Amino acid sequence: MVNAFDWIERELKPSTCTSEEFIYDDMDSQSGRSLPIIYQPFDAARKSHWQDRGSLFDYLFSTQGEGKRLLDFGPGDGWPSLIVAPFVKEVVGVEGSHRRVRVCAENAARLRILNARFIYVPPGAKLPFEDNAFDGVMAASSVEQSPDPKATLQELFRVLRPGGCLRVYYESLHAYRDGREHDIWLWPIDDKTCRLILFDRYIDQERVRQYGITLAMSREEVRNSLAGEGRPLSFDLVTITALEKLHYAIVDARLCITTHPSGRTLVSWLNEIGFQHVLPSHSGARFAGQLFERIPQGRRPGDLEAVDALLRPVVEIAVQMAAPIDMDPMITAIK
Repeated sequence: MVNAFDWIERELKPSTCTSEEFIYDDMDSQSGRSLPIIYQPFDAARKSHWQDRGSLFDYLFSTQGEGKRLLDFGPGDGWPSLIVAPFVKEVVGVEGSHRRVRVCAENAARLRILNARFIYVPPGAKLPFEDNAFDGVMAASSVEQSPDPKATLQELFRVLRPGGCLRVYYESLHAYRDGREHDIWLWPIDDKTCRLILFDRYIDQERVRQYGITLAMSREEVRNSLAGEGRPLSFDLVTITALEKLHYAIVDARLCITTHPSGRTLVSWLNEIGFQHVLPSHSGARFAGQLFERIPQGRRPGDLEAVDALLRPVVEIAVQMAAPIDMDPMITAIK
């Protein structure tokens, strides 16, 4: 039986590309301008802002990076580079997207952060640093977006000094099992153009095929064409008939294939590469969110300085606690 993926392959003949070409080069903001400090004033009344500070201290303590030189592999909008920068000697962000490098640099300049710089490195290329160049390395949802994740980890190992720490946040495909193997995302490029992204996840093979169809239509126009007004959009609505109806507006079609190693695979790779100690641990962001929920509203700290003072010791302990693999998709590896 021919399905939507077969139709896209046959009729649209999508060009294979990297993650950067697939979407990141077209993004004004990878985060949708939602990041506290970088885009928004910190709001102590918002759980997501507490979680962001939890992530800050997670990367800072996991890499033992205070006052030291850190590498941020794949900073996107400048995260976590720009929130970590006030606490370290220097942070260097490496991006495979020219546009993301420009966005990161613009954000650093706007925030007047002088000890963070960002450079472009083609996806899969060797990093332009000497061996043992960094005291710590941060990689937030970026290793799996590289063409060869294991080779990427080997490069991060090379540029990390002996005794230095790598902190990896990874996307575990286990979260998509039993119902979300096929998924949809409709992303607005601008007011008149959008990209329909369809996910074909092979969880046991730790691999994802992402099909991106760019349409000369607004997001709302495409959503209404697929679902009708007022109905939620779902993958089941992307039928061959629905795609044929949109065919006239299709500008291009892309295919991005990514490898998403599970926690067990990552632990195995990191040990093979030569890291001396590998620890799947709890997430500072999750602990910060739980703390926000458990403190009654009237007793919560009301400003950034007070929130940081509360979170620092909690996160410092949390990131040293072993966690079941893939429960919190965070791993620390010491060279």
